[in-house]
Amino acid sequence: MTERVIDPARSRIVLVGPAYYEDPQLENVPAIANNISDLAQVLTDERLGGFNPFHCIAVPSAAGVAQVGDVLVRAAEEAEDLLLFYYSGHGLLGPRRRELYLSLAATRHNQLAFTAVPFEAVRDACLQSRATSRVVILDSCYSGRAIGDTLASDDELDEAVLGEIEVSGAYTLTSSPANRAALVLPGERHTAFTERLLAMLSAGSPAAGTMISLGDIYRHLHTQLRAEGLPLPQRCGVNNADLLGLVRNVQSGHGPGDAPTADTTEPERVAGTDVAQRLTHAERIANTIGDGLWRTRALAQVALAANAFDPGRVGHLIDQVEQAAGTIANEDYRWQALRAVAKALAASHPDRAEHIANTITDKYTRNGVLAAVARAVAAGHPDRAERIANTITDKYTSEGVLAAVARAVAADDPDRAERIVNTITDKYRKLDALSAVARALAAGHPDRAEHIADTITDKSLSEGVLAAVARAVAADDPDRAERIVNTITDKYRKLDALSAVARALAAGHPDRAEHIANEMARPYNRWFAFLSVETTTLAKALSAVAVTVAADDLDRAERIARSTSNKSLSEGVLAAVAMAVAADDPDRAEHIANTITDESLSEGVLAAVAMAVAAGHPDRAEHIANTITDKYTQVTVLIAVASAVADGDPEHAASLIGQAEQTASMFRLQARTAALTAVATAAAAFDPDRAEHIAHAAKKSTKESVLLAVAAAVAADDPDRAERIANTITDEYFHGKALARIARAVAVADPDRARRIAHRVPSQAKAEILHSVVLVLAPRQR
Repeated sequence: MTERVIDPARSRIVLVGPAYYEDPQLENVPAIANNISDLAQVLTDERLGGFNPFHCIAVPSAAGVAQVGDVLVRAAEEAEDLLLFYYSGHGLLGPRRRELYLSLAATRHNQLAFTAVPFEAVRDACLQSRATSRVVILDSCYSGRAIGDTLASDDELDEAVLGEIEVSGAYTLTSSPANRAALVLPGERHTAFTERLLAMLSAGSPAAGTMISLGDIYRHLHTQLRAEGLPLPQRCGVNNADLLGLVRNVQSGHGPGDAPTADTTEPERVAGTDVAQRLTHAERIANTIGDGLWRTRALAQVALAANAFDPGRVGHLIDQVEQAAGTIANEDYRWQALRAVAKALAASHPDRAEHIANTITDKYTRNGVLAAVARAVAAGHPDRAERIANTITDKYTSEGVLAAVARAVAADDPDRAERIVNTITDKYRKLDALSAVARALAAGHPDRAEHIADTITDKSLSEGVLAAVARAVAADDPDRAERIVNTITDKYRKLDALSAVARALAAGHPDRAEHIANEMARPYNRWFAFLSVETTTLAKALSAVAVTVAADDLDRAERIARSTSNKSLSEGVLAAVAMAVAADDPDRAEHIANTITDESLSEGVLAAVAMAVAAGHPDRAEHIANTITDKYTQVTVLIAVASAVADGDPEHAASLIGQAEQTASMFRLQARTAALTAVATAAAAFDPDRAEHIAHAAKKSTKESVLLAVAAAVAADDPDRAERIANTITDEYFHGKALARIARAVAVADPDRARRIAHRVPSQAKAEILHSVVLVLAPRQR
């Protein structure tokens, strides 16, 4: 399925997640800090989300209600395409009306109205935004109340309000129903919901299209969380936002049938182009950008590229970056620009990065930039990192950096790591840092890691370290791993550690791994069917073992999958096995798919089989496509088959494109636009005339979006045709996007043409397009 592609330049993202709380009745959740940092990294990674780091704002963990409100309201005012609000933390219910509040660091459980963010305020800010799509993701206890009391279609909901939300494009995804608590599972880096969300966004999905949509996310998480016995996610706003593509799907293959990607995607570079000449063009184009913020970003990109390919130019370029930042009138934007530059340069030019940080007069921003610089140099220059940490005036931030330095040096200098940890005064931060150091030592120094675990007074952290040691030594010393696991007293932690040991043993010791998994399954089948943690750990163990052994012994893999009496868990493992072998043994994968009663799982496997055999057996792939009842998935498979046969059998490809077009034309508006875009893009690779015909045959509400996709698809090979198509687009927004795609496509081969194309659009869009051209010209070190 191909989704509507988001324009990152016109989108805003707000991430909120307090990991530590002043109220002793609110438990600290250190994993939330990882939720925020890792989600921001995925969303701003140009291979995945491609969102502008300036527009993806992680609100400080210690922020209060007013600061969160300021950031969200500003983002809501600025967003034109997507407004995304993500929250992770304690969701608390009001004492009388049971309304949802989002807790912050200073929240007091008995003064919610004054110290926590009411979800209603978030909802209002989103609804008042002019953004095309408004998305709210809540990973919190009782987060389903956001739907149950205010957004969902239960018996007491005001249908008129729900209808208005759906028309406006609002979409709410929550980690749990209104009456279930969200979970943090032992041994995981993130909360349970976000752990699985990030895993999907980073690793991709064979059942999704070029982009991973909100619908893909919900279906995947619902299936996985159900299989693991975790609280099921809830959603609202499906009809209008389910096809909104959030990040690129790294498993899609990016073939001719792919949909257009986010604006930061680079075309394939021309081999042999002189890098120095490209950098010269990039610097010249960057200096033609009138907007100071975009000029700063562009010059910073050239400096980063020069660092890898032409170091002698870096100092001169950084001077230009600082000068450009000085022209930014808005102080907040100026600090944002300098922060991004300093963080980007920290590893390679720490002196300049630190200098830039110290030019920032805003204390909070300066501390944050210094912390980023210190973290960047911690592994290579720990002395410097420690010194910088000690110049940071905010104690919490400073000790967070010291903890990071300790983790960075632990494997090579455990004595120093422990010394640094002992300078941390906050009890909880100190224990957490000591635990992190021990985990870092687990692989190379398991004896010392075990010793540290014995000195940690917090039982949960201590047993977490022991579990990490068990995982680290499992493959080489399974006896020791099991001995360590058997010293863990918390039954949930113990089961999670056993699961990890089974996964580590799966490749080298499949018999022992299967034995452990079956030992875990035996009590689960009798007693624990209703407990989520047991289901989670068992699912991990069974899936890892089954998928690992599938390559050599598929019968055994199936037997492992069916070793549990829980049907949904068994079918989830079967689906994982079938997808793993789809390319090598499509017959068996298809057979397994047909034994799975969950239609979504079964059709996901069938789609994977069809795509795997499309090139060699297109008739079979087409037959499978026509058995799939989900029309979005069916269109995706038909496109893949058409692309596979285009060179050898263009008539068959044309027939398949026609079938996909006919099916896509029956969808509702947003789904129809996305599907026809995918169809036309696929056709453009082997029949651009047909692609243009598909676009012009579409209804008015869809046509210009599809024309944009076709122009982008042909731009690299036929820029004249692409410009002609772009000039037929009357909508100013789509016309500008089409020109941007063409400019990037021709940038390497003809940078002057790229610059001229960019200068044909209005000033703000022009600045963003010129910046994107610089990104193409300035190659980054991989």
